[in-house]
Amino acid sequence: MVIHIRALIDTEEDIFRDIEIQDSATFEELHYAILDSFEWEPNQMASFYKSNEDWDKGEEIPLMDIAEEFGPTKKKVMSEVTLAEMMKEPGQKMLYIFDFMLMWCFYIDIISIKEEKEGVAYPQLTMAVGDSISQYEKEEVNFSGQDKNEDEEDEESNFDDLISY
Repeated sequence: MVIHIRALIDTEEDIFRDIEIQDSATFEELHYAILDSFEWEPNQMASFYKSNEDWDKGEEIPLMDIAEEFGPTKKKVMSEVTLAEMMKEPGQKMLYIFDFMLMWCFYIDIISIKEEKEGVAYPQLTMAVGDSISQYEKEEVNFSGQDKNEDEEDEESNFDDLISY
């Protein structure tokens, strides 16, 4: 079987790619197909997440299991999970996060599941809407809880002014 997915990148403009890929492919193969369709380099960590109608994150399928090095928990990684195991019906949703510093978010929709066509090489890009953007053109996500302006104001403060004698 072939899964027809749409990968919509979370930007102000509508930019998405439709990809057809065999259900026997792994999530790692889908990871590379998505990056290739956007002309991005596969040089960052990434994860897929099962999702629901509200796009909430569910079960994670990471590129690598970093926790394996630090604890007893073993997660199945992209190279160990086939699409057929997780992508079962049209309308199903997943999230794909690429580059955990820039946090590129892709909304993955299963458009259809159909018979494989003889003589077609998969995965294949079937539609591209919007110009691809650079994977490096996004501001890093601020994990501190403060925005940039607050940090700048703190640096400009003169703490001697706050001390009363």
